[in-house]
Amino acid sequence: MSKLDSVLQENIRITAQVITEICQRNTRKQVGDNPLTRNQCYILKILANSGDFLISELAKILDISAAATSKNIDRLEQQGLVKRQAHSGDRRSQIVTLSPQGRKLENEIQQITTQKMAPLLAQFTEDEKKSLLDYLRRIVIYTIADENNTDLICLQCGGRCGDDCLLESCKGICQR
Repeated sequence: MSKLDSVLQENIRITAQVITEICQRNTRKQVGDNPLTRNQCYILKILANSGDFLISELAKILDISAAATSKNIDRLEQQGLVKRQAHSGDRRSQIVTLSPQGRKLENEIQQITTQKMAPLLAQFTEDEKKSLLDYLRRIVIYTIADENNTDLICLQCGGRCGDDCLLESCKGICQR
């Protein structure tokens, strides 16, 4: 590996960590009376983007145990952000639904994120933004090339990418 490749690799890692650990953590602290965990925010986002889910499906998407997922849902339910109901086909399973209060909080999270990103994006020209978007798409495409569960990624985006979706299998399915 060349020195440049090594430096790029480290900077990609740092970028991902900064976005995840700093930007998202600060946003989570700004909303609601009780700061949400990363997984709780992901649950709200998935429900807002893709509708109701079984707890077992959310666990698969989050790559955590069903027990851990259920514990996160307990906390979200205590705050009135989600609701549980028994699955009609299997009474042992529960479906999680986003409440109106949960949708309002998810919208607030998105607004704060947009406000935080605006100064960053303002540093780039339109051509630079297009180039950056191209580079980021390539990073995502090559990162998930060997991934078997790319459909889980679309459950997180909720099909908002439309024709811009990076996953060939989803083009034309995703809607804006």
